[in-house]
Amino acid sequence: MKFRSNILIFFADLYRVWRRELRLVFRDEGVVIFFLVLCAVYPVLYALIYNTETVRDVKMVVVDDNRSAMSRDFVRRLDATPEVEISGYAANMQEAQRLMHEKECYAIVYFPRDFEKKVSRGEQSVVSVYCDMGAMIRYKQVSIAMSNVQQAVCGEVLAGRVSVLTNGRSASFVQNKQVSLGNTAMGLASAVLPCILIMVLQQSMLLGIGMLRGGGRERRIANRGYDPMDVGAGVIPTVVGKTLCHFMIYVVPTLYVLCIVPRMFDFPQNAQIMDLAIMVIPFLVATSMMGQTISVFVNDRESVFITIVFTSVFFVFLAGVSWPRYAMHPFWVAVGNLIPSTWAYNSYMLMQTNGATLAQESHSHLMLWLLAALYFVFACIVERFLLRARYRRMKYYAEQDPGSLHREELRRQAVDN
Repeated sequence: MKFRSNILIFFADLYRVWRRELRLVFRDEGVVIFFLVLCAVYPVLYALIYNTETVRDVKMVVVDDNRSAMSRDFVRRLDATPEVEISGYAANMQEAQRLMHEKECYAIVYFPRDFEKKVSRGEQSVVSVYCDMGAMIRYKQVSIAMSNVQQAVCGEVLAGRVSVLTNGRSASFVQNKQVSLGNTAMGLASAVLPCILIMVLQQSMLLGIGMLRGGGRERRIANRGYDPMDVGAGVIPTVVGKTLCHFMIYVVPTLYVLCIVPRMFDFPQNAQIMDLAIMVIPFLVATSMMGQTISVFVNDRESVFITIVFTSVFFVFLAGVSWPRYAMHPFWVAVGNLIPSTWAYNSYMLMQTNGATLAQESHSHLMLWLLAALYFVFACIVERFLLRARYRRMKYYAEQDPGSLHREELRRQAVDN
């Protein structure tokens, strides 16, 4: 009977914490903005910014000191590629550099005087490319065009030299064909947006949880150490009840961000909906537990911006968007392993672009559940030994001197009283 009574008390506390947290969320405009409005606006904003996907016809100027049929054929092939456009010739490198400084072009290709002679003698010849690095996407397009044309020309030259072995046929015996997997458009948005979408969900939840924590502290300062919204629940019901509230609120925003936004902007959509749903469950749970853990560093509603916002770019890098995780230092790999977005992004990316199944991404799914368990322990420790200890001290000081909490807050904010 006692065990049954404890179970009933646990679920009663859980319900009261869930109801109180739900009330706090929808009574706080700032939290509503973080939980709902930010999730609605930011994915669309980022998708519109990156929706160009790729840059076409990057302007290029040619400096041809060789003036041979081979160099002219090379230039014609470059101009025929969708990546670059030959906007004209320059008499020398000085003129080409001037055009680049004036933004008349973004790349220069230079053919040396002995270009055709070296190729005819079977020696290695060099074609130099200079690119404006103001935008990496332009460099990417120029590099792709040069690589494709160079491989095609070299293949034809090599085939001509071994024509004796191929019975006089001069066609290339090794065909060069570029096939993009997953990201068929080879676009920046399809490569970057999956991480941004995951990061929007994580950071918005962390910011909202931090603001709720700051609001709770402000209520205690205003009420002599007591929180009128406190329900007096145990540690575990408090942590689980808050997580349940956050999870329920984020069901619709997650569906919108991860499924509807990619469909709106025609990003890769090769994942099974059920696989995505199962992957998202531990991600949201781990993020909520993580938010409750790091909320110990939030002292008021405004400090959430200083405490959490700066981590967004940091988490993006740790996920491996701009630099592969296998090339990172082991320390940073370990730090990245502690962030839910790292595993969620890699799993979501492979599912959406390459059509991976949940079984193939079982490692990331398992790691998300392990993070959820780890942050659950941390959240309970923070709630039991740090936050509640602070609340007891606040009550004690307020009982000794009713104005002490206000004076301490003014002193902390460096305000003269």
